[in-house]
Amino acid sequence: MLPSTALRGMSWALLSCMMLLSQVQAEDSQDKIASPRISCPKGSKAYGSYCYAFFKTPKSWVDADLACQKRPSGHLTSVLSGAEGSFVSSLIQSTVTSYQYVWIGLHDPTLGQEPNGGGWEWSSTDVLDYFNWDRNPSTASDRGFCGSVSRISGFLKWRDYKCDVQLPYVCKFKKS
Repeated sequence: MLPSTALRGMSWALLSCMMLLSQVQAEDSQDKIASPRISCPKGSKAYGSYCYAFFKTPKSWVDADLACQKRPSGHLTSVLSGAEGSFVSSLIQSTVTSYQYVWIGLHDPTLGQEPNGGGWEWSSTDVLDYFNWDRNPSTASDRGFCGSVSRISGFLKWRDYKCDVQLPYVCKFKKS
């Protein structure tokens, strides 16, 4: 058994350590509050750790992707989940457009040579493991090799389209 003076000394040391710890944590949280907030440029919206921007000026798929690459880690948008697809859909629908299709980052650089539509990929090189096709692009008679979202699906479902058609587009890029 420890003498009472030793217990009091240990209690005082423990209390001092706890007070110091709370002071350090408070300073740390103040630093986080005071630091500038990472944000997206005007005209774009944040989702997760990315910014998204809808551009109404129509371009071919290649020209749209090149325009998106002018931003940090930018490309035509990849859609990696249903939640992200809903976000992209709302971004498009919040701007009036008469177009039936809007470019996203899907494309098939093999031009249909891979069996069962296996050549499709995101221009950003994100992994294509979420699928939301409006129709199977490998069985359509009027096949295209670039990806879009369609008005008829509320801009949620993907549709292959001819790459040289001029359409509005959605860019996805890193926050600054």
